[in-house]
Amino acid sequence: MVMEDATESCSSWAAVDSSQAHTRQQQQQQQQRHKLDVYNEVLRRLREDGRPEVQSPSFEDGLWNHFNRLPARYALDVNVERAEDVLIHKKLLELAKEPANRPVFAVRLVQVSPVPDGSQADFSDSDAPEIGDSQSTSAYFRQSVHPPPAFGSSPNLEALALEASRQQVQDEDNFANSPPYPRPMHEITFSTHDKPKLLSLLTSLLAELGLNIQEAHAFSTTDGYSLDVFVVDGWPCEVMMFLSFTPKGKDIF
Repeated sequence: MVMEDATESCSSWAAVDSSQAHTRQQQQQQQQRHKLDVYNEVLRRLREDGRPEVQSPSFEDGLWNHFNRLPARYALDVNVERAEDVLIHKKLLELAKEPANRPVFAVRLVQVSPVPDGSQADFSDSDAPEIGDSQSTSAYFRQSVHPPPAFGSSPNLEALALEASRQQVQDEDNFANSPPYPRPMHEITFSTHDKPKLLSLLTSLLAELGLNIQEAHAFSTTDGYSLDVFVVDGWPCEVMMFLSFTPKGKDIF
């Protein structure tokens, strides 16, 4: 009787393990298909934009290798409408292979589009988009001279942008007649040799510089490098970042 129970138990565990393995395999296949779809879309957009890099015979293999060396969630999170951002990430990772370059980083202004929450009824009729016109509504809330973040925006970040935009127009005593235009922030992208607690070091460094991290995306490559992207606010221009970061950053990498 004991032997029969043990046999049944082993069979049950084997069935569970087999089911879990099958589920993992399906998830991996789905992720791989999505990665391929994102790769193809990015490649298509780069070709349409006439990017000179695409003319290189080795470019397609290099782009596919870029996606393969990063985790599957990179392809899930990256904004395919900003195909040029993928090239920036690829270039930063390539530069990080040279120890003298580390840490490699890029800084740019980005625009986070506030999502309307239905409380914009006070806007004047001439400023507001027509009800039901999704295209004009999208354009209305995305007027900007700056690109969006490379990895889109979380609902929390968009809500923050909306609140900040409201506060700005309230401070100007013009809330009734001014729509909440997108709020400019900065996106800082780092690449260096991966190591334990790197993300903690980076966040501490940014905090020391007086920057408020609103969103972060951290990726490790299969060959030991990191790609860390932060959306921050807290300083008026990129010059302050370059002057403040360079001497301090080199000390911890």
